[in-house]
Amino acid sequence: MFHPDPTRERFIVRTQKLISSGQRIAEISFIANVFVGVFELGFGLLLGSLALSADGVHSFVDAVVSMTVWLGIRFSQRKADGRFHYGYYKFDAIFSLFAAIIMIASGLVIGYVGVTQYFHVRREQPISPIGGLVAAASIVIAVVLAKAKNALARKSGLISLRTDAYNSVKDASASLVAFVGIFLTWFGFFSFDSIAGVIIGVFVMIAGYFAIKESSLILADAYSNPEMLEEITRIATSVKGIQSIDDLRVRRNGPLLYVEMHIRVDGNITVFEADRISQEVALRMRENIVSLGRITIKPEPAQNVSHKVGS
Repeated sequence: MFHPDPTRERFIVRTQKLISSGQRIAEISFIANVFVGVFELGFGLLLGSLALSADGVHSFVDAVVSMTVWLGIRFSQRKADGRFHYGYYKFDAIFSLFAAIIMIASGLVIGYVGVTQYFHVRREQPISPIGGLVAAASIVIAVVLAKAKNALARKSGLISLRTDAYNSVKDASASLVAFVGIFLTWFGFFSFDSIAGVIIGVFVMIAGYFAIKESSLILADAYSNPEMLEEITRIATSVKGIQSIDDLRVRRNGPLLYVEMHIRVDGNITVFEADRISQEVALRMRENIVSLGRITIKPEPAQNVSHKVGS
């Protein structure tokens, strides 16, 4: 009889703790982005800076993204039930996709406003240094959040948290662009405030594109890790009685890997022996790869065996 591997059980408990930590940092990110957005948009409107105003709107979008990520993580923690037999892990990628779409839409709006202002608005004086200080503070906050999210995303395997980490990196870059645009107005390059707004919009759209690409690959069950496939093959073929494996398939489901494979065994052995070999393969895989979830193994004869009917 197969018994649960305590190492894997510890991995699952640790992963759940990391997921809970990811949920908390998404909450913190939401609150931080709302405050940053209020300050940037308020000072941007007060000082007449499109770059700072655009970055403020961008921060509000980041808050929406963080809230979307929080919802995705919350849903992913639900247990499998009669409707979702494989659990809710893929809701993490679904909400990540929603967040990415929001990012691209906001990027289009920000870029459009920047282009419009560039051709219709002319400034005659530099923007106050206060605007630069607000943008600099936004850079620091975004960098701190990006590092924390990225670290937890690597450990927990949460795709939505990784998307939010990209979002924070992009947020820091956008705030840097806003800072540069405000700084250049002091040298008479007033149009750079509008140009900075356009660049921020482009940053947002690019980040959204990569987030959509990664989330879509997860939802489409794409998996590209040759080293892991080789490791699974090595472990399986090391079990006595297995001549080869066929049709190896791996897909990611949240922090876990689901594996399906066909093993080639002697066609003359009993069903019980074939099942014992399959169980041993699963046990060895769990001992060596703790991030495995469901493992499906189908034994098949290595060669055709002819039997005479009625003999």
